[in-house]
Amino acid sequence: MTFTATALNAAQLLEACSAGIVLVGILIAGTRSIGRAIWLVALQTILLAVAVAGVGVATHSGHLVAGSLLTLATRGFLVPLALARILRGSPVRREGSPYLGPRASLIAAVAIIFVSAMAVDGATLSRSLGGGVNAPSAMPASVAEMLTGLLIVMTRRKALSMVVGLLVFENGLALTAFSFTYGMPIVVELGATFDLLMVVVVVRVYARRMLTVFGSLSADQLRNLRG
Repeated sequence: MTFTATALNAAQLLEACSAGIVLVGILIAGTRSIGRAIWLVALQTILLAVAVAGVGVATHSGHLVAGSLLTLATRGFLVPLALARILRGSPVRREGSPYLGPRASLIAAVAIIFVSAMAVDGATLSRSLGGGVNAPSAMPASVAEMLTGLLIVMTRRKALSMVVGLLVFENGLALTAFSFTYGMPIVVELGATFDLLMVVVVVRVYARRMLTVFGSLSADQLRNLRG
């Protein structure tokens, strides 16, 4: 198989994964089940890792393949498993009364996709990813996921749901960096992964404390502490 054919396959894989990432983001925004949201964001991370690995193989970029494996292991498996374990210790499994209901969240997430596509349409980079892998949908998808993650964080009441929104935002940020730089150095991915793992550790500590004191993971309990 020639390099051109390999690059074309990688571009098609990246386009398909970008569309899948956006679709999963919509599903996360529209679900009230915290457990389902955790595993959906894990699926989204797996799609991101597959896309980056495909480009890495096509362009013979070892750091891309290594970064994708690191993302898959940490954000795709370890972080969701840690969040699922925290959820098992909580009596609440669903978002009872989010600031924005499921239907409104779905509409907002779809609107974000269209707005993102229009906003970055003129800013699409003309140069191909990795020397021949051209995927124009990657950048609009990445911006849409960053905004979708912010939407989830701002409209949820439960702490774990907010962490899910943070993970969606992080996936969008990683895809944005990948779209702009045509490959993210492994040291950058290591730094981002370390920061994310520290966030999960802090969430686990505070989740235990919240369950002990309040018997709930609702962020409303923390807002009530403000003077």
